[in-house]
Amino acid sequence: MTINLDSEAPLTSAADTQAFITRWETSGAAERANYQIFLTELCDVLGVPRPHPSKPHEEENTYVFEKPVTFQHGDGTTSTGRIDLYKRKSFVLEAKQGSEKHRAEKSLLTDKVRKGKKGTAVRGTGGWDDAMLASRGQAEQYARGPKIKKLDNALTYRLTCGA
Repeated sequence: MTINLDSEAPLTSAADTQAFITRWETSGAAERANYQIFLTELCDVLGVPRPHPSKPHEEENTYVFEKPVTFQHGDGTTSTGRIDLYKRKSFVLEAKQGSEKHRAEKSLLTDKVRKGKKGTAVRGTGGWDDAMLASRGQAEQYARGPKIKKLDNALTYRLTCGA
């Protein structure tokens, strides 16, 4: 079965859902490269709309990836964070991607042992649990940011997505 992941049609069959799981179960250690396409395809599987393209006027960005948030610090400085996925009056989502535990393998070209990337942390470990708790704290911090609070006093969920 071929799945057209560029389609706006939701993927709802059991076969399509399994294809999504199979496609993503071996991904790892590349959060920035993977999270937007993963979440877009997850929207298709769930049958919900995909996030919108970002617009020049920030108040129009009601369901977007990489929503900027400005933090005011006690010393008068500011810094900018980015919400991985934001939907006004619904949620902020912070994504993290870990990896499975890799066994060391000998390189085919040299006698050196090579290790796989681990991403945020190795899934199923205490380090992964700590990373997910930190991710939740990050989502909470974004939700409390002044710009988000002003636009979104009815924000419902703070989500973390560990893939």
